[in-house]
Amino acid sequence: MTARRWIPLALALLLPACGSSPPTHLHSLALPASPAEGGAAARLVEVLPVAMPGRADRAALVLSDAAGRLEMREADQWASPLADEVRAVLIDALWRAARAADVYAAPVPAAASALPQYRLATRVERFDAIPGDAATVEASWTLRRLPNGPLAACRAAARAPLPERTAEAAAAALGAATRDIAARIARGLSENGCPE
Repeated sequence: MTARRWIPLALALLLPACGSSPPTHLHSLALPASPAEGGAAARLVEVLPVAMPGRADRAALVLSDAAGRLEMREADQWASPLADEVRAVLIDALWRAARAADVYAAPVPAAASALPQYRLATRVERFDAIPGDAATVEASWTLRRLPNGPLAACRAAARAPLPERTAEAAAAALGAATRDIAARIARGLSENGCPE
């Protein structure tokens, strides 16, 4: 076979390999735990959309190093927008700890229910994973009993060890720290203030 015949054949074999990309792995902050119990709510909470820091609010998993350099892992992405992931963890913690149901998508007029009603606004201020060190989540939130109750303004930070250098370990550590913050917010709702 002449060289002219080999060139098209070689190109045809190489082109599919050039176009392939590594598979995308999806991660979630929530644990694949057993579903929460059903039943009647004890409180109603408008869980407002969560505000995230811009550098972390991406589809791709973002890792840091000790010097503050960022690495975006395009092949490792969150299963849903990161703010939605955090909000889902928060809603689950509120139900499990305080039997508080989220009514943001379907607000309930105060006169329509005898249950205490609250509004919760959460801002994640730090959402960092440093492989070989730890994952850190810092958040502030405000909680107000509706319609005109006092406002509690709270802040908390949580760390989870991250000795491994894999994306799976980073997502798991960020999930653990996020669930810790969510549990503190739920405890604050139960105590009508900021948790200790």
